[in-house]
Amino acid sequence: MISKDMMPLFTNKVLIEGNCLFLIGPIGTFFARLSNYLEDNNVRTYKISFPLYEYGFTQSKIIRYEQDINGFKNFLRETIFNYEIKHIFMYGNVLIPHKKALDLVRELKLEGKYIKTHIFELGYLRPNFVTLEDKGINYNSSLIKSREFYLKQEPYSVLPLPKKHARLRIRKIWKGITFINHSFKNYKIVEKEHKLQPKPIYIWYQIKGFFLKYFYFFTEYKLKNYFLRKKFFLVILQVSTDSQLTEGSNFKDNKKFIYKVIKDFAEANRNDLHLVFKHHPRDRGYTNYHDQIEKISKEFGVFNNVFYIHDYYLSKLFKNPKCKGTVLINSTVGYQSLYHSIPVKSFGITPYNIKGLSHQEDLVSFFKNPSPVENLLFNKFYKYVLENSQINGNFDGFFPFRNVFITKK
Repeated sequence: MISKDMMPLFTNKVLIEGNCLFLIGPIGTFFARLSNYLEDNNVRTYKISFPLYEYGFTQSKIIRYEQDINGFKNFLRETIFNYEIKHIFMYGNVLIPHKKALDLVRELKLEGKYIKTHIFELGYLRPNFVTLEDKGINYNSSLIKSREFYLKQEPYSVLPLPKKHARLRIRKIWKGITFINHSFKNYKIVEKEHKLQPKPIYIWYQIKGFFLKYFYFFTEYKLKNYFLRKKFFLVILQVSTDSQLTEGSNFKDNKKFIYKVIKDFAEANRNDLHLVFKHHPRDRGYTNYHDQIEKISKEFGVFNNVFYIHDYYLSKLFKNPKCKGTVLINSTVGYQSLYHSIPVKSFGITPYNIKGLSHQEDLVSFFKNPSPVENLLFNKFYKYVLENSQINGNFDGFFPFRNVFITKK
């Protein structure tokens, strides 16, 4: 059952017990807003300013670091002691300064000094949530636990629905300004290509992706209606540079994943089904796998059963009774699929890749007979994930600061 009256509650609230330090935040002004909220509640905050500039912080809060990123750990150690830092905030755990910060916090713990880390990420339960964990996210998440752990949790009597916030948010303007600014800065903060360290060509990719959205809307209209005539399996592609793909799985790139899925689909001999690859919307202007999918599907003799689309409301696909399963690496789409009781086969390190939520046998067997979702287990899993990591808000619009952070008066 689903209740429209209940609101999901983030119960794992954060007690702020001293000075706070901000590293690199989500593109935009979210960290500046959080800093202002804490300052208004008598918490001293500081921001390490890298050459990749972030807007909204006053000069009195800024601590500059423009040296080689490899020396950042020593600088951070000095900063923690000089400014009596008790909390460190960051966005994601794949950027070099964030990895070094997490390593340093572990070292300091062995020395008897305890610093709390708070890691933000896009919501696992999208689109109405923001993720907040303390030691790692995604493939390093503390939510990666055993089936037995989740079976011991309490379920919801009814599943709560999140409050939906406005999609058109004026603060998104700052995302564009920051993105352009970062595109022309040659300062290494990540080991591999990443959109938090964009290149000038990425500006073109973003513009291209915007127009492609409308182009595909018209050019794929008939295709979408056609593949829905048969039962189908949905295949979710990751962003090509996503650490979930490059570090949280054995595939390392989408092309190897595509090959594996089509090969196993052909081996399963499901001519009565369609296989539908869905491109990631954030990767629309950057990559296109049409030729690859066509070539491989012809190689294995399943060309007429394989389709490739770019934009479609996932909820509509999952509510369609012809949708028989979802194949992915470690996308947050897995949570949506399970929410609608659509079987999942996951190839990555993710909290839901456990028996009862994700198919634990090979992909061929999944195509032949996907393991059903254990709804009670998902209920317990969903409740724990929501209450311990998901905040009903967003980075650019409404965010319930006072419901998440407890400050000492």
